[in-house]
Amino acid sequence: MKKTLLILLLASAGIIQAQTGKTVRAEAETVYHIPETESRKEALVKASEEARAEAMRKAFGESVTQTSGHVNEKMTIYGNTEVNGKWLKDTQSPRIRYRIDSISGETAIFVHVWGKAQEIKRAEADLKITTKRCSEDGQCIPTTAFHDRDILNFDFLSPIDGFLAVYLQDEDNNMFRLLPSTLNTKGSQEIRANTFYENLLIQMLNSYVELIAFNSVEFNQLHFIFSPNPYTIPIDEEMKGGLRWLDYQVFQEWLSKNRTRDTEMQDKTVMVEIRK
Repeated sequence: MKKTLLILLLASAGIIQAQTGKTVRAEAETVYHIPETESRKEALVKASEEARAEAMRKAFGESVTQTSGHVNEKMTIYGNTEVNGKWLKDTQSPRIRYRIDSISGETAIFVHVWGKAQEIKRAEADLKITTKRCSEDGQCIPTTAFHDRDILNFDFLSPIDGFLAVYLQDEDNNMFRLLPSTLNTKGSQEIRANTFYENLLIQMLNSYVELIAFNSVEFNQLHFIFSPNPYTIPIDEEMKGGLRWLDYQVFQEWLSKNRTRDTEMQDKTVMVEIRK
């Protein structure tokens, strides 16, 4: 089993008390043309996000806004529109096809998704998350680009009191728990409103977490699970090195169940690149 770690750089994401509506089954297919500057792995993540956004757009419609290029938990923005929903879970694995244009040589990804989504009528909390690459002497640089054995860290700020858990998802869909630490028996990390948590990961673990790449380049995701309401993390297993682990499918079932019950729970994800 791989033991890869990942990071995330999240700008602001909007919050006010969330008002949720109906939960429905949704599906859609989108086509994503891969730029020369992107790998297939990176493009697949973006194509899958766009397919889920399109499925929610078909189910709940969209709102015209004055902002663009920003993605938040309750309304995913593409161009100048916001999708009025949140994706709860995939109900089956996405269908993925690649096509190479015989003339231009351009590669396109066709992604078809099926899942459950919930209508959102207002936005959620404005969390600020910054991922960092750090050295052992404590010097840190904000980034989402890492090399093998780089030390992961992040800052966190919330406008409201709440509870936080952080997981790393590697390319084999293993979920590694970063926070709360194994010494925390409350089930999630307590967060105080308007308190800037600098270097939160190292602060809470009192040790380093290294990002490991087994291939020349890998893309992982960090999941920041935040809610103003107390919750308990899913059952996981201890592994060598002090981290705890669970399967992605188990994590998704837990997350879907909790987000259905708690409409204010957010799952902020950020993709990070790790090079050998």
